Amino acid sequence: MPVLSSECRPAGASGRDQRGFTMVTVIISMLVVMLVSVAALSAAQGDLPSGKHDADRRIAYAAAEAGLENYVFHLTEDANYWAKCTTVSAPVNDPWNGSAPREWASVPGSRARYTIELLPANGNSQCLTSNPNATMVDSDAGTFRIRVTGQALNRDGVTGVKRTIVVNFKRQSLLDYVYFTDKEVQDPSLYSIYSGGYLTDRQTGSAVQDVTQWGTSACNRYYGDDPTLGNRAGQEFLGTGGSSQTGLKVGSTWYAYKRICQEIQFASGDVIRGPFHTNDEILCQSGSPVTKFGRTPVDRIEVASTGESGASPTGYRGCTPYVNFGTSTSKADAGTWKGKGEGAGKLGLPPSNTSLKRDTAAAYRFVGKTSIVMNNASMTVTGTREDGTVLNGTNVALPADGVLYVANSPTLPCTTYDPLDTASVPAGCGNLEVEGTYSVDVTLTAENDILIKNDITRNPGTQALLGLISNNFIRVHHPVTNRSFNPNISNGSVNYVSANCDNNGSLGSPLQIDAAILSLTHSFVVDNYYCGNGLGTLAVNGSIVQAYRGAVGRGNSGYIKNYTYDNRLKYRSPPHFLNPLKAGWVAQTYNEQVPAR
Repeated sequence: MPVLSSECRPAGASGRDQRGFTMVTVIISMLVVMLVSVAALSAAQGDLPSGKHDADRRIAYAAAEAGLENYVFHLTEDANYWAKCTTVSAPVNDPWNGSAPREWASVPGSRARYTIELLPANGNSQCLTSNPNATMVDSDAGTFRIRVTGQALNRDGVTGVKRTIVVNFKRQSLLDYVYFTDKEVQDPSLYSIYSGGYLTDRQTGSAVQDVTQWGTSACNRYYGDDPTLGNRAGQEFLGTGGSSQTGLKVGSTWYAYKRICQEIQFASGDVIRGPFHTNDEILCQSGSPVTKFGRTPVDRIEVASTGESGASPTGYRGCTPYVNFGTSTSKADAGTWKGKGEGAGKLGLPPSNTSLKRDTAAAYRFVGKTSIVMNNASMTVTGTREDGTVLNGTNVALPADGVLYVANSPTLPCTTYDPLDTASVPAGCGNLEVEGTYSVDVTLTAENDILIKNDITRNPGTQALLGLISNNFIRVHHPVTNRSFNPNISNGSVNYVSANCDNNGSLGSPLQIDAAILSLTHSFVVDNYYCGNGLGTLAVNGSIVQAYRGAVGRGNSGYIKNYTYDNRLKYRSPPHFLNPLKAGWVAQTYNEQVPAR
């Protein structure tokens, strides 16, 4: 083919041929793109190690959490799982020395694994199945710890990024709540208040059953727990009056009288400042402002009902309460409301406090009515010791980090509390009357009732905790005079019985009680709460635990509630304070340990 020179060109060709220049431009452009690509790849490859490391850190932490969940699962299934030390099937080890082999478990579906170490307490080197309490449970705090390490494995299946968390377990406690009830119904032994002490009988054939006896059998139940009898609100005491000689008797005449189980409700405007638990359902009053529970989102509001009311979420009737008071307006179906479906199970109350007598030194064991006035680390005592020693206004030290126990008399009878005659105290009853200021940790216990005579306060310069535990009632002293009961009679029926009385002196307003209160078989209640002028505010700073919902006021009588949780009870308790039956272990705190193990 002939070569075209500049002297010999095709007709119409431009003055300068561009094809060679275009080829050079393309080659240069490709070179630039290639260089940029190489630079980008190099930069990306330079970032890969740090990106992979961050991903592996997340995988390792997730693996550690998986190990914790595994341990918690077994601990929930078996509350004594921890006491089996390293004999369990999970990868549980004694404390690692940094070089010895450890048992690991793979996280399914991932390239990660985890291992668990038990962290002995009280100076011990390992957990011993022969004595797990002494070797694993901290003797002061009542807690135990484990350490969980997660690892994101490299291709060799041995090395890789590790992360470690240390978890502190504590048993569920009755003191986890500012307010705890077993049953949300008034104590059946107080039903004589509604009949004013008049003779009552219900239509049950030849057997006589007064309103208090009826309440004890019909109302001592959870709401709706017996489908054969209907729910608690459906129970009825009924006497037709007249010739049937049932109902309520005024003078010589029988009048028709009806009573139902006394459901106590949270009123509009009530505020419970702290975590809350009931084994029952609650009844709350609709209106504005609404009932509020809790202070912050971490305060658990728990209703362990099976949901007989059909409300959604289950467990409350009458209104939609709000949770997380002070931080949000989330209603009960959001926030931290926990029903049975969310794992809020029933916690059983111990049947009695007699076990605490074994923890009580002889000098602090009393019998019969005993009165103490606390004064920081000491107290003035009037009463009789178990050994027969009589104290009359004697000053003795409070049993710091210990217990004072008042027992019933072994020889004299003790009758139950009469809400219509609160001043009557049988000599054989192990009743403790208490007031004053304390500055040491102490638990005061009575086999019968505890009567709060005036303010009970913690010395603000101390971190002391006080426990008050009674088998029966814990009562606030409120003496009255000129009490009378007046039946409202219409068309042959007693509609209700009103009460009138005069306050016989006031304990002051607000009345302040700084204590963890536990009434095992009855209630925290104010004597004669149903009559007299208003008494102001009853401020409880601590915790209230009771078998039945206790009343502290009615209408314009008695006290207004102001209950605030003492946050220290999350981590500490008064000496030898009782735990719920079959209490499970829960993770109290967990923190990452750096460097990982």
